[in-house]
Amino acid sequence: MKKNARILILSAAGLAVLGGVTAVLLLTAPAKVTDADTGTAAEEPTLAVEEAAKLTLCSREEADTLSIEVKNDIGTYSITPSGKTDDAGNIEWTIASIASAPLNTSSLSNAVGNIVALEAKEFAEEVADSSELAKYGLDAPRATVTAKFSDGTEFSVKVGIDVPTSSTALYITADDRNVYTLNKSKVSSFFDTEFAFVDLKAMPDYDQTGEEVRKVTVERFDLDEPLVLESITSDNEDEIQVYSYRMVSPYSAYADLTDSPNFMYGTFGITAAACEWVGLEEKDYEIAGLNDPLCVITTETNLKTYTLTLGKAITETVTADDGTETKKVSGFYGISSEVPDVLYRFDASGIAAMQVNPEQLISKMFLMPYIYSLDSVTYSDADGREVNIGIETIKAQSEDEEDVHNFTLNGKPTAEQPVKDLYQYLISASGEELYFDSDKGELLAEINYNYKDKKNGVGGKDTVRFYSSNTDRKVIIELNGENIFKTRRMFVTQLYSNMDSFMNGGEIILTY
Repeated sequence: MKKNARILILSAAGLAVLGGVTAVLLLTAPAKVTDADTGTAAEEPTLAVEEAAKLTLCSREEADTLSIEVKNDIGTYSITPSGKTDDAGNIEWTIASIASAPLNTSSLSNAVGNIVALEAKEFAEEVADSSELAKYGLDAPRATVTAKFSDGTEFSVKVGIDVPTSSTALYITADDRNVYTLNKSKVSSFFDTEFAFVDLKAMPDYDQTGEEVRKVTVERFDLDEPLVLESITSDNEDEIQVYSYRMVSPYSAYADLTDSPNFMYGTFGITAAACEWVGLEEKDYEIAGLNDPLCVITTETNLKTYTLTLGKAITETVTADDGTETKKVSGFYGISSEVPDVLYRFDASGIAAMQVNPEQLISKMFLMPYIYSLDSVTYSDADGREVNIGIETIKAQSEDEEDVHNFTLNGKPTAEQPVKDLYQYLISASGEELYFDSDKGELLAEINYNYKDKKNGVGGKDTVRFYSSNTDRKVIIELNGENIFKTRRMFVTQLYSNMDSFMNGGEIILTY
C-alpha cells in the first residue's frame, strides 16, 4: 500500500473514532437550554438544584403549624399560635408558661419561621450508625426542636456542637443519620429557657408629646438621704427661667444644666440584659434582694409614676495577671413597676442612678432667683454693712401695659438700675470646688432672698452665707445651712467694694 493511502485510511479511522467519542460526549453531556437574554446555549443546573433540595430539611407553612416544642438541658416549653395577627396579617406566637410577661413577638416569629422552613448550610456526613453522632454532639443534643403540623405530621431537629472551623456554624441532624451544618443564629434562641423570648425593655420610652417629668427620687444604700431633683415651673410668663431642675435633697441647689436632664429622664427606655424569672412570688423577692433593695428609682411625671427597684448585686470573679482573684459587680436583679411579674438582670453600667453622686448634679451657679419673684433682699457683713432692698411689683391692668417695679433701699425709694447691677453681682457667686465639710471660719457676709410666693424656695427664703476657710485662702459658700462650695476670696473683697458703691451711688463692678 502506498504511504499516502495509508495516511488517508488512518485519518478516516481517526475520524471515525473521534466521531464516536464526540457522539458519546454529546449523548452524555448536560442538556442545553437557551439563555433568553443572549440566545446562547446554557447548561441546565440540575446538579445545583438537586444539592439545594438535599439541604432543605423542612419546608412548611407557619399557618399549618400547631406548635414548636423545645427541649434542652434546662427544660422544655412550647411555642403556639396566640390566635392573633399583627398589623401585616402575620401570625403572632406565644408561650403559655410565661404569657403574663411581655414577649418579643419578632423573636418568636423568627424562631418559628427558622424551623418550619429549615435549610442547612452544608452536608457534613452520613453516619453508619447512631453511635457516630457523638463526635458531632448529637448523641446528647444541646436542643431538640419539634414542629407539629395540622395534618398530624412532625418535623424534629437535633442541635449539636459548634463546627470547630467556624464561629457561626454548628451541627444538626433531622434523621439521626445525615449530619449537616447550620448557621448558629437559626437555632441559638432555643439553647436557653423560654425566658429568652421575654421583651427586655423594662421601662417604656419617654412620651415627648405630652409627658413631663416633675420629680425623680433615688433611694440608694450608700446615700444617707435620698437624691431628689424636681422640675422648676413658674406661673409667671414674664419670669426668666435659667434652670429647669432643682436639687432638694441631700442639698438645696440648682441642678447642673448639662447633667440633670440625663438624670431626670434616665430610666426611660431602660433595657435589661436578660429575663431571670417570670411569675414572682413572695419568696422570690427575698432571694433577689428586692425586699431590702440596693436602690429604688422613682420617676414622677404629669401622667403617672414609674419605679425601678434594684435588688442583690450579681458578682463575677476576675483573675489578674498575677493570679489574684477579686469579685466584681457585673449587674443587679431588678423589677419594673411597668412589668411587675418579671425579674430582670441589669448590667451594672446600664443604670446611671447607681453610679451618680449628688455632687455631680449641682450647678456651680448654685442660686439664681428671678429678681421680680422676690419681696426683698437683705445683706449684712462682718464689717457692719447692712442693706435691705425692697422690691414691689404692681401688676399691669391689661396686656397692653407692663408691670411696674418699685425699689427701696433701707425703706427709701431708690433707682432701678443700680439695684439690678448689684443683684447681678450677688447671684454671680459660683463654686470653684465642692466642699461639704462642716469646718469653717469667720462669717464674712450673709444674703437672704425673700420670695413673694412662699411656696417657692426653702420656707419662702434662700440664705447664702460666705465664711473664711481655716485651711486655705478661699471662701466657703453655705446655702441654707449646708456647705456646698469654695470660691476665691476675691469674690467677697469685691462684694464689700460693690456694697459701698451701691450705698454711695458708685459703679458696680461685675467681675472678680
